[in-house]
Amino acid sequence: MTELAGQILATLHRIAPDVDPAAVDPARPLVEQLDLDSIDYQNFLAALAAEHGIEIPERDVASLRSIDDLVSYIASRRVSSPRLPARRG
Repeated sequence: MTELAGQILATLHRIAPDVDPAAVDPARPLVEQLDLDSIDYQNFLAALAAEHGIEIPERDVASLRSIDDLVSYIASRRVSSPRLPARRG
């Protein structure tokens, strides 16, 4: 598992504490493995966007089904777009 995959799983665990990160298959769609409602999933994506300094447009959400999808997506956005400044306050 990559460092980025571990970070994504840690974020998932913060949003959904019942999820055991070790039991998640990174290649399988999350909705097939976990009991996440749409609000939890939106909160998860928002947290990932904030933590990694990227935007996740609504048009991209349907393609972000697995941890592997998220790793590829975040990695490509981190390289191709400038990081947003850290929030202070």
